[in-house]
Amino acid sequence: HWLSCVWGCLGIAHCRGRSDHNWLRLYAWDRGEEYDSYGILEVYNLSLYFCVMTLTGVGFGDIAPADHFEVLISTITMFATGFMWAWVIANVVSVVNNLDPFWSMHQKLSDELNAMMEARCLPSELRTRVRKHLHEAYKVHRQRHQQATVKM
Repeated sequence: HWLSCVWGCLGIAHCRGRSDHNWLRLYAWDRGEEYDSYGILEVYNLSLYFCVMTLTGVGFGDIAPADHFEVLISTITMFATGFMWAWVIANVVSVVNNLDPFWSMHQKLSDELNAMMEARCLPSELRTRVRKHLHEAYKVHRQRHQQATVKM
């Protein structure tokens, strides 16, 4: 939202400053319209569209920066939306990972076991047998964990 507001204000400010090269004026010109005919909500909608295009990496085509300052703001927008997208993905992964807490514990145990076997230089045949045992014991340990949870 905020990046859309910045991008919209940039377009409006440049138009009012009579700059011939800005994204809003060029967008209107491509469509044979006057930029003055756009209301605030239309400019915001176009700005939001630009930011979503930047966020998703789909690319530009109909709305693009027109001068060096807009390219700078566009670059900042790309970095900001990249960080926001990474944050969203990290939160989704965290939620999915925490849907099954016992699986998370099992994965952690498996990782610790692999690290220990690597550090102690155990033979690969023994490592395979230990991993197989851990995998086969998963259901038994899960049932015990669930029973312990119910007793609480």
